[in-house]
Formats: sequence, C-alpha cells, structure tokens
Amino acid sequence: MRNLKLAAGAAILCSTLVAGATAAVAQEATAANCHEMADQVNAALAANAQSPNYQEAVKEKNNGLSFCTENFFRYGINHYSHALTLLGVNKS
Repeated sequence: MRNLKLAAGAAILCSTLVAGATAAVAQEATAANCHEMADQVNAALAANAQSPNYQEAVKEKNNGLSFCTENFFRYGINHYSHALTLLGVNKS
C-alpha cells in the first residue's frame, strides 16, 4: 500500500512537471535560454513590484537560477516561466 501511494505521488509529480512545459522548453533548453528567461523575469519583477504574487515569483526565479546554475536548464526555464505566469506577463 505504501509503495502504491509513493508511485501515485511520483506519477502526479511527473505529470505536473510535464504539464508545466512551455513553448520555450519545446526547443532544446540551453544556458542561453536560461539567461534570456532570467532577463525576462528580472524585468517583469521590476515592473510588477506591487503584484500580490511577487514573493512567490521571486521564489520561482531563485529556483530557476539554482537549476540553471546546475545545468538543469529545462527545469530552470520551467521555474522562470512559472514566475512570469505568476506576474501575469506573457512569455516572449
């Protein structure tokens, strides 16, 4: 029973990560993509400092930076994308 719950939890986590993929991630994720997304998120944070989701977006930005720094570009871009979504900014 415990293994079943663990497997179900892992399946939900995997499907959530896959569902969170963006158009930017559809391409091969690279360090350059991470850098571009980081610039977009920084600009969005500066322009939306009064957003009710500002603190959560900062957390997502920091998670994105951590993943990109460790060469997990796809995950980093997903976090950056989520930060933009929280701020209500369209990804370019």
